[in-house]
Amino acid sequence: MLYRITEELAIGNAAEAQKLQEIVQQGYRTFIDLCPAQEGNQLNAVLVEAHGLGYFSVPVYRHNINRDSLEMFMQTIESVPKPIYTRCVSATRASLMTLLTLATKEKWTEEQFFEQLTSIGFAYQLDSSPDRFARSYLRTLSR
Repeated sequence: MLYRITEELAIGNAAEAQKLQEIVQQGYRTFIDLCPAQEGNQLNAVLVEAHGLGYFSVPVYRHNINRDSLEMFMQTIESVPKPIYTRCVSATRASLMTLLTLATKEKWTEEQFFEQLTSIGFAYQLDSSPDRFARSYLRTLSR
């Protein structure tokens, strides 16, 4: 799956070599994997790089999503070649990190964030880890 968020940012859950080739064919240059190695779902960096993509691991733990992870993701986004494809197993963390990065840059409200999330076909379960983190983080932006 590939959801184009902006001209420079896309998200998804690619996990197979065939999907990596499609990502390359669509012009992406960098691959950010949000799955921590401990989950057992992280892609092999050598495989990703063999397809011509730069590989970066920015571990975001499903049940411990935090500001440090978001800041590391934002720093990575700023420093790597674009366009960028960001993935995790379900694309939930990928959507969260990518849209919060945009929310920070564009000073979105909580309402704007969730409208954007819905527009790409996602919704977080109320009071789930992604939902709580997004709401808490977005409130800090409005101060």
